[in-house]
Amino acid sequence: MLKLILLSVLGVMGLALPLTLILTAKEKPKIPGVLFGATFYLTANLFLNVFKNAWSLNLDTPTSTVFYLITAVLTWTLTAALFFRRFRPASLGRISLIYGGYALINTFVVTMASYSPLIQYGLLEVSGQTAQLPAASAAILSAAYASLGPLELILALIELVVVFLILAQLFRRLFADDSVKRLAEFGLGLFLLMVIQYGKWGMLVSFIAYGMELAGLLTLGKQKKLKP
Repeated sequence: MLKLILLSVLGVMGLALPLTLILTAKEKPKIPGVLFGATFYLTANLFLNVFKNAWSLNLDTPTSTVFYLITAVLTWTLTAALFFRRFRPASLGRISLIYGGYALINTFVVTMASYSPLIQYGLLEVSGQTAQLPAASAAILSAAYASLGPLELILALIELVVVFLILAQLFRRLFADDSVKRLAEFGLGLFLLMVIQYGKWGMLVSFIAYGMELAGLLTLGKQKKLKP
């Protein structure tokens, strides 16, 4: 039952974080900014998937992983340059709406795509109705559900929040000014984040690295004050 509760909290947090950002933003109207951020995510992800399929990118070896990460970072950064090339330094409200739209997909939809099958299985298990599932699907979901412990789910929840905050700071850097430097900072920060996410560093090292990147971005953020 505890695992089911934690899985549900993950789903709720995945939605609550971007919605809180959007609803508390002072910028109006809200919908255009949110849609713009979501469109940026979908466009960059579409380009990345085209390259991934065309070049058969995968994560099977360290070399292919690095090549994939470089391709992903260049794709997202160049798409950001395309989308935001005419943007002057933006207000915090404007940034919150754009990042909120991005995060509705990147944080909520991606999280639910990963965990919703397990949430559904957990609900069926609690009610004793897992027999309703096809045998093959039930076996896969049962193994995946059993492999998750409360500690792993708590760490996943912490990671969800920390990654959300890091990306929020990267978007602030992206709109800090209208120079090429902002794109370089965005791309470098995104690369470091993906290296932490895709590298097999162990939980302790990964969370230390997350903390260091977030602290560095917060320090950079203090150098450039943005209007509300």
